[in-house]
Formats: sequence, C-alpha cells, structure tokens
Amino acid sequence: MGDIPFSYDFWYQPRHNVMVSSEWAAPNTFMPGFDLEEVGHLKYGRRLHVWDFKKKEPVQTMYLGEDGLIPLEVKFMHNPDSSHGFCGAALSANVIHFWKSKGGKWEWEKIIDVENEPHPDWPIPVPGVMSAILVSMDDKYLYINNWLHGDMRQYDISDPHKPKLTGQVWMGGLLGKAPEVNGVKIAGGPQMYQLSLDGKRMYVTTSLFSTWDNQFYPEIRKQGGAMIMIDCDVENGGMKINKDFIIDFGKEPNGPSRCHESRYPGGDCTSDIWL
Repeated sequence: MGDIPFSYDFWYQPRHNVMVSSEWAAPNTFMPGFDLEEVGHLKYGRRLHVWDFKKKEPVQTMYLGEDGLIPLEVKFMHNPDSSHGFCGAALSANVIHFWKSKGGKWEWEKIIDVENEPHPDWPIPVPGVMSAILVSMDDKYLYINNWLHGDMRQYDISDPHKPKLTGQVWMGGLLGKAPEVNGVKIAGGPQMYQLSLDGKRMYVTTSLFSTWDNQFYPEIRKQGGAMIMIDCDVENGGMKINKDFIIDFGKEPNGPSRCHESRYPGGDCTSDIWL
C-alpha cells in the first residue's frame, strides 16, 4: 500500500492510533545471503512507515538515509500514553528514536551509533549488525545486540533522547572476545532475545537466518546454536552471563540445530501490550 516496496517488523500504540513498520528487503534479495553491493543498489530498506492504525493506511514515511540502513525491529514504549519508540538499523548499527511532535507529525533522531570494528580477515571494518531491540516492561532499559561483534548492551532510556550505556556482555561474534561461554564454543553471535516481565532474566540465542549464518559463521552447521541466560540488574543497571545456564543445540538427538526466537509462556516484554 502506498510507496512501500517491502516490509519487516511493526509495532503499534492504539491510543495514538498509530502503527510503525520497517523495511528489510525482498525475499529474493536476502534469502541467498548478504551482498553489500545490493545495499548501494537500494535493494535493502532505509525507511520507517507511519500508519493510521484504524484506517490501515500509511500516512507518513521517515527516510533514515545512511543512519538507517536495513531498519529491522520496531518497539514502542509500553506506557500506552507514550508516543516514543525505537528501531534498530542492522547494517548501520544505529538505534533510531521516533516520537510524535506537538503538531502531530512524527519525528526521528539517531541516539545510538555502534562503530564498525576492524578485522584482519575483512577488507572493510565489521558492522555490528543490530538485528533486534527490546524495551523492558517498565520502559527503563533498552537492550540491543550486535550479531557480528558479539555483544549485548543495556541502555538506560529514562530520557529517550539521551540513552546511557549501563551494561554489556560478550558471547560469540567475529571479534573473538568470548568464543566460549560456560564451556560451549559459540557459533554465531547474540541474535534474538527475550526478557522476563520483571526484567531480571534474558535468554539470548545465536542464529539469524540460515544463509546468513552459513555466510558469516560457517561453523554453525557442525556446532549448532546455543542459548545463554543473562542476569540483568534492574535497580542500578548492569548485565552478567549466568554461569549456571547454557543450552547447546549442537547436541540435539537429530544432529546440530539452530535456535532463534523464544517466548515466555506467561508473557514477556515483546508480546504484552496495553490498550
């Protein structure tokens, strides 16, 4: 509908009659694997779309440019009266903050920028690839991942315009900062994750998309994926990997497997919303 060539994620705030959707790429672009040249050919997204939630019609487009290459996950704050939301741009490894101005127009800004890191085997610095974001139920913390770098981060977003880094842990990734966790070699990097309603327990898995996994982490075919648990300090901020928890999907009965999305059976921070 409208000038929307492809989509990916969406989130909504019914009290503001709004839904915001993001862009990845057409399936025939991303399914074979990632080709950097196709970004320059505009085959990957760089826009957010604002929808009239009741009419199911797009009403505004926010062009993010180089700050928003491959915008993927969209999250609003849980407060149903809030218009503040966030999107993680995977390739540019930026967090985009958006909100509704007093005049009713939606505005955006870049609030987090993860720098690319040099790598001896790469001709260019390695981007973080921020494939997911998550807001704690109390709207105090924003969590992001860097799938290729190998770290998870926690930011205090009490002021959504000025986030403060309060926690960081490493698992897998291409930078070699934590190739093993709790006795298990990690193939892949932190990718999808889910946070308990009380904000204290986060479960992180390592597989993004099979062809992308095979391209950047070929060892995952034999090693399989893993799930790690992170303990989060909800009072003072901070993160640490739980030393007593690890699930090695490389030892599944039918052979090495990969792990992606997870859900809490009693509700979690990405499936609960107030009307």
